[in-house]
Amino acid sequence: MRHSKGNGVQFSDCLKGITMHEQTSNLEKRRSLRLDMEKELIGLEWQCEDGKIIKRQAMCIDVSNGGLKVNIDRPIITNQPVKVTFRDKLGASNQFYARVLREAEVHDWYDVAMVFVEQGEDK
Repeated sequence: MRHSKGNGVQFSDCLKGITMHEQTSNLEKRRSLRLDMEKELIGLEWQCEDGKIIKRQAMCIDVSNGGLKVNIDRPIITNQPVKVTFRDKLGASNQFYARVLREAEVHDWYDVAMVFVEQGEDK
């Protein structure tokens, strides 16, 4: 199967040297929409147990339509609801709600994985 991409490069040429298993594996990993937000700063906001609101910027590691992973300077407890703000290059922002699935310390910083939830479902 050969599909042309207007620049003369054939789709099948891109797959040379890749096994069928690798092709299938890559397709399975990418069934959900992913955004290219790697190393972009995003805003996070959550409420601590003492009621204090914490606002921090975090470096985005990965985003899909199911959730995201960030690197931040402090831990966020598991199941914590978090408001996530993405900003585009023009300054417009979009807010989403997430819940922390897990966090891991990496060299005095924390990788925090979250799943997107509907507003109100985060409690």
